[in-house]
Amino acid sequence: MNLRIGPILLGFFALWLSLANVALAAEPFARATLATKGTIYAGQQVEVDVDVFAPNYFLSPPQFPLFDLPGAVVTMPDERGLNLNETVDGVDFSGIRKTYVITPQAAGDYVLPSVDIPFGYAAVPGQTTQGRVKLPALRLTVTAVPGGTDGQPGVTAAKVTITQAFDRDPASLSAGDALVRTVTVRAEGLAAMMIPEPAFEAPTGVQVYVHDPVLSEDRLDRGEFRGGVRKDTATYVFAKAGNYTIPAITVQWFDPSLGKMQTAEAAEAKVSVAAAPTNETAIAPPPPPPEKAPFDWQWWGAAALAVTALALLIRVAAGIAGRIQAWFDETRMRRAQSEPMAFHRVDEGCRSGDARRFEAAIDAWSRKTGNIPLARWLDRFADAETRAAFAEHQRSLYRETQDAAQKANLLPLRTGLRKARRLWLEQTSDDEPTPANELPDLNAALGAELREA
Repeated sequence: MNLRIGPILLGFFALWLSLANVALAAEPFARATLATKGTIYAGQQVEVDVDVFAPNYFLSPPQFPLFDLPGAVVTMPDERGLNLNETVDGVDFSGIRKTYVITPQAAGDYVLPSVDIPFGYAAVPGQTTQGRVKLPALRLTVTAVPGGTDGQPGVTAAKVTITQAFDRDPASLSAGDALVRTVTVRAEGLAAMMIPEPAFEAPTGVQVYVHDPVLSEDRLDRGEFRGGVRKDTATYVFAKAGNYTIPAITVQWFDPSLGKMQTAEAAEAKVSVAAAPTNETAIAPPPPPPEKAPFDWQWWGAAALAVTALALLIRVAAGIAGRIQAWFDETRMRRAQSEPMAFHRVDEGCRSGDARRFEAAIDAWSRKTGNIPLARWLDRFADAETRAAFAEHQRSLYRETQDAAQKANLLPLRTGLRKARRLWLEQTSDDEPTPANELPDLNAALGAELREA
């Protein structure tokens, strides 16, 4: 019987060794995809999806850098990365996608630079391997936009609209009055900083003062970017009576879906300015000035002394209050940054069942105490069940997309971590004595709970 089982065990061992070698031989890789379809025109926003893949799962997310691309503006929206899963040659890869927004300013070919994207992943489960991939050299071919007014290229956007508003009725002004004109330009699919500045022109005899613009973003209910908004304000001052015409404001833009130029316009405004009212009523001679009372030096001297004493008292009180507040803030900061409070947040993360909250708390505690990498600390002070539970937590955090309403069961991991910390404190307390000038507890009940833990 033993002679028959032996070859079977050897076969399973060889199969396991072969699969392990395949996983170890797998290397991270990156992929860049042009998300914007069709012809790309100068001034048009282009979306480029960059995917980074690593074997097994990530232990620290990829750090996507902002890079310089001559002749183009490169930005990255604040949306969170998209988690991906893919199997290549029988090896499971975890991926994270980020989207770059590139706005080329002129026609020509653009190639993404070869910049590094660092990250950490589990080449061997439970151990952190530092990985690094290069941004793929994706090429963008940009076509020139047909010339706008005076041969200048217009704005490239899905749609551009202009609205305007006045702070009062333009037909009810008097000489010396001012009229405020607010022009709002909305461009779908274009960043606000790429919207050109409107030209505020004034008729003869009218002064115009242009204020700083206000730039913002137009987003959907789910937070997705829809376009940019630029709001400009100008003040027209009419010194003389008469009838005036404030010129219209136009913005030319190129519609890539139609392949032709379009024009958005804020209409001109007719302004009627009446003469300033005059007061024709006879003016009586002014009355003689009243006699001045003699100056009371004693009263003013006493008042000056009282004000000086009050100012000194306020200054002393402010200094004392500032020192008390500074002492209290420093005490509270030291308490909040202490090791017991850091581990208390780890304990709260376990009880909440929120895997990401727990991951952030245990990472902050390990950095605070110098227990980096955390796997080495677990191997020394945690039991086998705790290490297995932590490894399972890592796999579920980086490999799978979980329902936001589903909570992980971290209570077994909580018990094991508390035991491991107690053992760690017992061993480290023998090597490093507790500082004698430790600050008093700000919350006695919380301190008692942490000491009991």
